[in-house]
Amino acid sequence: MNEKDLLYFCKLVETGNYTATAALFEVTQPTISMAIKRLADKFDDPLILQKNRKSKITLTDAGELLYEKAKILLQDISSINYDVKHASDKKIRLAFSGEAGNSFIADIIMKFYQAGLTDLIDTNIERSADAFSDLTNGDVDVAIYSWMVPINDPEYFVHNLKRTELVIITSLDDPWKDVHEISASDLRNRKFVARSRGYLTRECLEEVGKLGNFSPNVIYTAQTMQTMIDLVKRNVGIALAMESSLKDETGVHVIRLKPGQKLYAYMQIAMRKSFVPNKYQKKGIEILRHFKP
Repeated sequence: MNEKDLLYFCKLVETGNYTATAALFEVTQPTISMAIKRLADKFDDPLILQKNRKSKITLTDAGELLYEKAKILLQDISSINYDVKHASDKKIRLAFSGEAGNSFIADIIMKFYQAGLTDLIDTNIERSADAFSDLTNGDVDVAIYSWMVPINDPEYFVHNLKRTELVIITSLDDPWKDVHEISASDLRNRKFVARSRGYLTRECLEEVGKLGNFSPNVIYTAQTMQTMIDLVKRNVGIALAMESSLKDETGVHVIRLKPGQKLYAYMQIAMRKSFVPNKYQKKGIEILRHFKP
């Protein structure tokens, strides 16, 4: 059994097609078939079943287990390959969401500066979902993100940083300028300015819609949080925003959802337990592990 056979096997399971799998790796179809045969012989099980060349492939019980185990093993191998090849790197790759960056990145860089490690940190701003995905895939070493529920996964070191409430914001000229609490269903006929799908506030807005049994009427998709807030100030629409985003803002009115419908964003810092920092990275990783707002 070798790494490439497992890689071919996993990709075949995902594509469901020998020809497509071969094309992805730029090899012949018999190459994929022979890899599957070697694995089948190794485990004394066919692993993959297919009635004919045009029928859908299915997995045996052993095949399903091998697929789940192989995904983990291939990820670990990829992590090992990267860590060993970059054992002399003097960088820590850190991805953070816009909100997390606004809240914490300046303090983190200050900590690195005080330790004489400013050159060690390599930052990249992304959506929260992308930051955590890159962490999982080994494309970054540390992620700072916010999500609707706190992540608690034994595969990661996770440090809770902050919880902030999701609130409705309107302009000071909006008919709701004197309203302080609403039900989700009250939002059914309102027009929203929102971020694109995949951003936390948009995902939370969709959740509010589910609570109120309506689909949010998004009339404009803003590229940045600040643009969204500025459009609300100009009475283009209302928005759902993290309360922590509004600490220095004037010109908006805040309305809270009723108890039982409140949503929160949980900000966390996470790193893979499989990540083994080299001698250059260790001090920086310790700063991040023990960072407090």
